[in-house]
Amino acid sequence: MIHERYNEKAYLIADADELKLSNETEVVIYRETRWCDEIAVDLEGQEDRFEELKPLIVFAAENLCKMDCIAQKYDKDDKFYENYAVAYICLDIPDRIILTYYGTDVNTEFDVVFERKGDELILKSFGTTKDISPDWT
Repeated sequence: MIHERYNEKAYLIADADELKLSNETEVVIYRETRWCDEIAVDLEGQEDRFEELKPLIVFAAENLCKMDCIAQKYDKDDKFYENYAVAYICLDIPDRIILTYYGTDVNTEFDVVFERKGDELILKSFGTTKDISPDWT
């Protein structure tokens, strides 16, 4: 079963004017409480492009829940939402969004990579599985 996480509008920061660069490299896009359960886009090495990247950061924020649901669907594990959570997000080459998941029970970390084509999201890789066919569903 797929669980829609990261979709609570009160916690989502998807307005370009509200985005702020913090900790020198991070832009928080989802914050459940003031001190924990936040998801940030890490711009390490791209801090100088913050203003230019705002539209992609907003797109990632607006589609965070959708990307997580795609990851759950691809994994096919009914307990994915319990066992893994998004740690942070990175942006790579134009229109590539990388969600880094961490294990909540097991010490593990893996990336799920999406490519943005217009308003569509294409799953490109999941952990060690690369070059996922667009018709995997």
